[in-house]
Amino acid sequence: MTKFLRLLLLLVVSVSPAFARDASSIIDEPFYKIKTSIYEAMPKHLNDDEIIFLGDSLTDYVKFDEIFPELHTKNRGIAGDTTTGVLHRLQDIIASKPAKLFILIGTNDIVYNVEPDEIAKNISDIISQVKAGSPKTKIYLETLMPVNHEFETHRPGNIIKAVNERLPEIAKELGCTLVDTYKFFAEDGELPKNYTIDGIHFNGSGILHWMKFLAPYIKE
Repeated sequence: MTKFLRLLLLLVVSVSPAFARDASSIIDEPFYKIKTSIYEAMPKHLNDDEIIFLGDSLTDYVKFDEIFPELHTKNRGIAGDTTTGVLHRLQDIIASKPAKLFILIGTNDIVYNVEPDEIAKNISDIISQVKAGSPKTKIYLETLMPVNHEFETHRPGNIIKAVNERLPEIAKELGCTLVDTYKFFAEDGELPKNYTIDGIHFNGSGILHWMKFLAPYIKE
């Protein structure tokens, strides 16, 4: 990326409402309200084998029902979501009482300069609330994904690692399964360029590679 384009991107980010406030501002965004309204309106089938995927855009963009057509999956990702946003909409997840819940959240908090300890605490609170409201749900906690720093991602690698370092203890303490997606993808701490277009989000190949890694957990 040229120096001019980097400066232009920084200017856009600096004036964008999504970056001008804090991590809790997500709940006031129209797209967030639309998504949560749709999710809340969907029928709760309470299938014994329902699997929910909860997170931000990384989750939102995955066609779980097409990749795993034989399974009862629900995508509850919202692009741009934060740990605060997930906590705000968690009751809808709990009401579904899924057999399995996959959680991948926290990378957008870093953009808002939320400290790793606070991100980790929010993730812990998410898991604790699910366990209290739906004790039979098996929870899988995914580590934050690496990014590729050849792109401007606003997600420093050391902060991603700092959050991830806190997750094994949370998983152990709360009795959920840690899925180390960071370790699976990272090459010298970076997301390989062949799996991304913008340094953050997966392209089609990246999504399929991720799902191949998750499949044993999803189907166990």
